[in-house]
Amino acid sequence: MSQDASAQTVLPCSQCGRTFAHSDLVNIAGNWVCGDCKPGYLSRVMASGAAAASPLGWHYGGFWMRFGARMIDGIVLGVPVVILAALLIPNLLKAQGQGDASNPAFAAIAAFSLTFFLFYFLLVICYEVVLLRYRGATLGKMACGLKVVRSDGSSLGWGVSIGRFVMWNVVTSGIPYLNFILMLISGIMTGTDGEKRALHDRVCDTRVVYKQSMA
Repeated sequence: MSQDASAQTVLPCSQCGRTFAHSDLVNIAGNWVCGDCKPGYLSRVMASGAAAASPLGWHYGGFWMRFGARMIDGIVLGVPVVILAALLIPNLLKAQGQGDASNPAFAAIAAFSLTFFLFYFLLVICYEVVLLRYRGATLGKMACGLKVVRSDGSSLGWGVSIGRFVMWNVVTSGIPYLNFILMLISGIMTGTDGEKRALHDRVCDTRVVYKQSMA
């Protein structure tokens, strides 16, 4: 019995022929492939058009699930801002009501507001980039069971994590007037693409998948 169990756990890679434990292989388009051969084989399969919408068996996160994850992230980052604003706005209005921009209180609050804005922007960058780099997901995506990976299933590096942040937060949603058009295009892409890729996913070659489907 133990011999049969041992034999079942060892499979050959369809590309290099070497044998591996079942957990060290991935099924791509019906073939078992080892980690060394996976990137090249996956590229060939996808280029040939023979792959299904999910050659690795992934279940991709759709528009509404990703929207929900963004909402959770917005709450996580927004609640501290609301609390601080509730504490600072009364003093700011009081200083502005004096009508003298040279007033020390007015200048101090204006300087603090600018500093706070810059600090918050850096906090948002660190929140998304660091979590994507080390966990593959923000807190919102974790709560929704999602993970961001490269097209071959590998984790995101610093360059891709930063690029993805810039593409969504600066290019797609951060440019006044143009952001409405780009966000609409990105949403349509997510809803119609076979791999649920948004605009920033296409540019950065990433996929948003359900973590459990990668097991």
